[in-house]
Amino acid sequence: MRIVIIGGGIAADYLANQILEKDPATEVLILSKESYAPYDRIHLCDLVSGTSCIQDITLELNPNVTVKLNQEVTAIDRQAKQVITEQSQFEYDYLIIASGSQPKTLFDIEHIDNAVTFRSADDSFKIAENLQNRNVVIVGAGPIGLELLDTLMDMPAPKRIYLIVRDESLYSGDLDPSSVALMQKTFEEDPRIVLSFNDEIVDKTVEKGHMTVLKTKHHQIEDPLLVFGIGIRPNIDFARSSLECDRGVLVDRTMRTSDLFIYAVGEAAQIDESGFSAGHAKECRLEADVAVSNIFKTEVASFHREVAIDGLKVGAFEFIDVVSPRYNMHDEDNEVVLLRSKKEGRIDQYILNNEKLMRFIGVNSNVDALYLKQLIIENENVDASYLYNNRHENERGRLVCSCTGTYQKDLVDLIETEAVTSFAELKPYSEAGRVCGRCKKDVANLIAHAHVDKAEVERKRAEREEAAKAAQIEKVEKRLEKFNRLHPSNQIDMADFEAALQSFDKAQDFNGWVSMMTLNLQLPPEYDNLVYRSIQHLNKVPVIWLELADCTGNSEAFIKTVNPTIDELILKFISLDYHELLMAASGPHSENRLDQLIEEDQGDYILIVEGAVPLGMGGNFLRIGPQGETGEALLKRVAQHASAVMAVGSCAFDGGVVAAAPNPTGAVGVSEALGRDDIINLPGCPVNPINVVGTLLHYIMFAEMPELGENNKPVWAYAPRVHDNCERRGHYDAGEFVKEWGDEGAKKGWCLFEMGCKGPYADMNCAQMKFNEGTSWPVQVGHGCIACGKGKVAFDEFANNRKVINVPKELTS
Repeated sequence: MRIVIIGGGIAADYLANQILEKDPATEVLILSKESYAPYDRIHLCDLVSGTSCIQDITLELNPNVTVKLNQEVTAIDRQAKQVITEQSQFEYDYLIIASGSQPKTLFDIEHIDNAVTFRSADDSFKIAENLQNRNVVIVGAGPIGLELLDTLMDMPAPKRIYLIVRDESLYSGDLDPSSVALMQKTFEEDPRIVLSFNDEIVDKTVEKGHMTVLKTKHHQIEDPLLVFGIGIRPNIDFARSSLECDRGVLVDRTMRTSDLFIYAVGEAAQIDESGFSAGHAKECRLEADVAVSNIFKTEVASFHREVAIDGLKVGAFEFIDVVSPRYNMHDEDNEVVLLRSKKEGRIDQYILNNEKLMRFIGVNSNVDALYLKQLIIENENVDASYLYNNRHENERGRLVCSCTGTYQKDLVDLIETEAVTSFAELKPYSEAGRVCGRCKKDVANLIAHAHVDKAEVERKRAEREEAAKAAQIEKVEKRLEKFNRLHPSNQIDMADFEAALQSFDKAQDFNGWVSMMTLNLQLPPEYDNLVYRSIQHLNKVPVIWLELADCTGNSEAFIKTVNPTIDELILKFISLDYHELLMAASGPHSENRLDQLIEEDQGDYILIVEGAVPLGMGGNFLRIGPQGETGEALLKRVAQHASAVMAVGSCAFDGGVVAAAPNPTGAVGVSEALGRDDIINLPGCPVNPINVVGTLLHYIMFAEMPELGENNKPVWAYAPRVHDNCERRGHYDAGEFVKEWGDEGAKKGWCLFEMGCKGPYADMNCAQMKFNEGTSWPVQVGHGCIACGKGKVAFDEFANNRKVINVPKELTS
């Protein structure tokens, strides 16, 4: 199943992680109009001040999620189940709209170089680059405007800072005037700052794309840097022609839109029944949980608003805001109870309605926000004297994370007990700082200043590592037990494999091979036994091997070996339920077997594809079987229900030698033919059998492919550079090169670079693993590497030229 998520913010990130937690086999694609991976907008001020970079605020995202950046969605084709962007189109089984909001402005600022909104990383960078000796004008006094004002106060660059406020309120229209006055006094202690109330923009002068003068009711400001922070509107223009919309995309309480296969969450969604749109990270998460539950049908879930707790720290002021979902700020029955302490600089503002607590706004308050939340939930009458008696700090300290209900003293105890030394180490014990991210810095500061014993840290760290290793081993054990219960049609007993080892005199080498494979897969030695047991289960995983346009070199590498290597024996041992080359003599019976496998083992079999896919003349350059099915059609039919697809060999990677210029058959690789970017690529001409076996073993043990690098190649096999591990590397460093075939350098085994070896551009493990039981490889016997793992460029360019003058940059990175 493929789920496409529109959006690149915290909601999209959370959705993607939750989906893969539910089902790791789901293909998840994020389409973001941003230039950066999903990041936390709450920390945009840190980008302005320069205390953080974009990587510091980037959100954690499951590595199996595909993210397409700079993809602004323009439309949704419901009938074709496609998302249309300015550059491409993407198919989906389910679509989730989490596109968030876009900031409002009072006039078009697209072509004004000194006017900007404050909603994205690029906005932050633009503000930071234009502060020096400028008159900064912030329009809007909500949380966004106040946070930016607070940030700029600590920066020497601005010459003057204006906060333009349309009325007489700060933070919220509900905030008591005494709190506003206290904040104004504190801010304006900085002589550069002007809080201008009952003010608004009335005129401007723009010359050649630059605003030279900005006029408000009370000020005329020369050469301003204008920043709008006046509100947001749902970013859903792309959906208005295809879905029912109002302010946002209309959804029911299951978060489903007017289309059964499209959901919407967060600021982009509007619940039709109530008109509600989420404005806080926790509400977005709750909606996301509901959407995911209903897509996977794990339970019938519906969204219900909860009491919202929000926090904001601005300079000397720390806000805590607790709001009932029943609260209506325009209700004339609202009453305010105000408790002020001049000595403590504390203001507690309670808004009641018919003696029920509706909202609390605290400035430097000690009140227990979670207790107030419970008061609102219970909907009991509130006694004002009781509120007064509970104005002091509770014994658990201040509420650090309102999203998780974590108090300071509880968190410090946890940090010290578990010997936590970093924010990352806290994750297994608490989600504090990870929900909306606003309190992340506070949590990190508590960790930094906690009293943690160094010896205890090391002991705990070793204990955690051991526990993690044990949990991973237990996971593998359970997976192997699962395979014990499977009964594929092609049943081969482990005794057959052991007999084969004996007959080829490989039994004594097998244990060494197991240890070597454990090391190659970057697993600790404790996994030796699990690797051995996983080999016993390889014949229980149904494998379909398709032979498309190629020379069958990858199959023949292990099928026609007189003295096979251990990895070649293992490849013969796997459950090859269908292999065109081996079953060709069976005629239509083999085709019937293929159809049977697709139907009976749907979602369980692994598809291995060898060879390129000709697309020229409608695919007619390759027709297979009695029905004359094209290779492209066969590939798509079989790949649709495979648990994983592996493209084996350089031809399957990107067409390889079959696609070499002029490529008359229009041959392409498996990934391009399928239009998918989740294909596991194992290039090589031929591929080393050990790379196939190792990748299959990892899948057997962990129910997922090993870590993938560039072009979805397993890192363990395709990260090492041939040049760095070549036995002739010392001669390269010494400047000793073969100049002509058969010369003195050739006889001495000198470097072949001058003869056209492309080892410096090749990322493969040939030099380490070699072929034929690790006996040799091309460079060892005197033939330069052609970087066959790079695909068709190896045959178009590398193999035909001794020196490559213009090597594409991506091939040297």
